[in-house]
Amino acid sequence: MKKTFLVALLATTLFACSTPAETKVEATTGTTSVTTEGPDVELMKKAGESWATANWDAYLSCYADTAISIHNAWAVTTDTTVARKVSSYIDMFKKSREGMDGNVTINNGIYEVVTMADGSKYGHAWVDCSWKTKKGETCKTVIFNSYSIKDGKLTTEWPIYDTKEFDKLLK
Repeated sequence: MKKTFLVALLATTLFACSTPAETKVEATTGTTSVTTEGPDVELMKKAGESWATANWDAYLSCYADTAISIHNAWAVTTDTTVARKVSSYIDMFKKSREGMDGNVTINNGIYEVVTMADGSKYGHAWVDCSWKTKKGETCKTVIFNSYSIKDGKLTTEWPIYDTKEFDKLLK
């Protein structure tokens, strides 16, 4: 009995200490699916990388002409001031870059696309970013962004992030 217990304990310890291999996540329930690969995931990555490197033409090419963005707000149908066209943020992005030394670095990212039973698609990105200010400070934040995707374009984005680190760029 002691030997059986020791073997079971050893096996449990070995399994608990092992690092699982990174795998592609794909789940399907009925006709709804989740994936971490594919053209829609690459589209979200391209938008993020283009923003990080201040490549505004490439950034805007990821979005539909009518795409809207809602930064750090809970949009309600009665408030028409919260949602703005994605292109209207470019001047603000450029202004914040004036206080930055170089580009934003995307250190880590988690991306997924959910395809609903009706065919509508929603993307989610959790991104760990850092950058240096011209004053020599290193800033870091995590951005969560939720997207609507249609016909190979991002149609809505809803980023949520702590503005504290970005505010340092404007001082």
